[in-house]
Amino acid sequence: MKAYNETWVRNKRILEQATRWERQGLLDASQMAGIRERFPVGFHDANGFIEIGLFIFTVVAVSGSYFLLATLLSALLEKTILYHLFNLTFGLAVGLLANRLITTRRFYRSGVDNALILVTVALIAAGLAGLLPDSLPTWAYCLAMLPVLLLGVAYYADLLLTLAAYGTLVTTLVDLLLDVPGGHHFLPFVGMALATGLYMLARRYENDERLLYWKDNIILSEWLSISLLLISCNYFIVRQIYFWRMENRPPEPPEIPAAWLYWALTFLVPLLLFYIGIRQKERPLLIMSAIGWGIALTTWRYYHALLSTEAYLTLNGLILMALAIALIRYLRRPQNGFTDRPDEDSPKQFLIDPETMATIQATTGRPGPKGMPFGGGDFGGGGSGDRY
Repeated sequence: MKAYNETWVRNKRILEQATRWERQGLLDASQMAGIRERFPVGFHDANGFIEIGLFIFTVVAVSGSYFLLATLLSALLEKTILYHLFNLTFGLAVGLLANRLITTRRFYRSGVDNALILVTVALIAAGLAGLLPDSLPTWAYCLAMLPVLLLGVAYYADLLLTLAAYGTLVTTLVDLLLDVPGGHHFLPFVGMALATGLYMLARRYENDERLLYWKDNIILSEWLSISLLLISCNYFIVRQIYFWRMENRPPEPPEIPAAWLYWALTFLVPLLLFYIGIRQKERPLLIMSAIGWGIALTTWRYYHALLSTEAYLTLNGLILMALAIALIRYLRRPQNGFTDRPDEDSPKQFLIDPETMATIQATTGRPGPKGMPFGGGDFGGGGSGDRY
């Protein structure tokens, strides 16, 4: 089951891609009108700033209702179990309201539904965790909330829930390993293994047409996995973990065992991301590689400062500015698949099923826009499938 009309979700992506083709002059007005008629989208459309305002307003309104009702029932809610049952009941009520508005008002990531979904899942997860005994470790509460978050992601395909589920999973892993004697020694490697595994899994299914409903969630998990990889291998993070686990902490964190290994990983992992990004021409890997190099150099300067902070920032800014100018001038002409031209999210390629391809071809009266065939290759759109 899915909260949103999956056909409209698919049609919305088709129209977004067709709009890019129209801007490029690959589709004329009559063809675009035919596509809009053939692939209708019934979702309520709103401006991005309005959506942010509606999100904030809805959170404030629901929070006010929650605290007002909790105040009125304060005498009853003094019992802990009744308070947690109240959270569950209120969360279910907000969830029913969210589903009602999604069905009748046809909301789709319009701010109102995002806020209601977030409140619903947060209250239900907190209510269920609150019913557990108070003596449990943190990882046990996170493990109890994780299925609720994952069910929310499966039903609503909400990006904030995806972020919360990923954070809960990582928190569960970290707290569990830190509770195990000597677990902090393995934590960096387990984090890197988890990040690599989740990234490879997401890359495998990113362009699966059957999972189009969750495509944005899969793409977000790729970015989060690369971020987790960079954090897990960073020397500063590992050293701080060792410091936190010490019983008698000195004024400054001492050197850690196998420091050379973590220093090497701090620099080699961003280099590996850069190499893979160049080979596969994937923008996210190149972006995260650049961020990783920035983190690595900042880590190095933290422990081996040669210049003042002001001189360091000025020097790095000048180097980056010169590098950006040189790349812009060099890539004015495409070089080995790279170019400085704005990328229109793989405009000549469209990952959709053959039946839909045939429908578009029949609608436009051509095998593809301006004679270009549909299908084949990767669908772009800001995820790891982006190609230059």
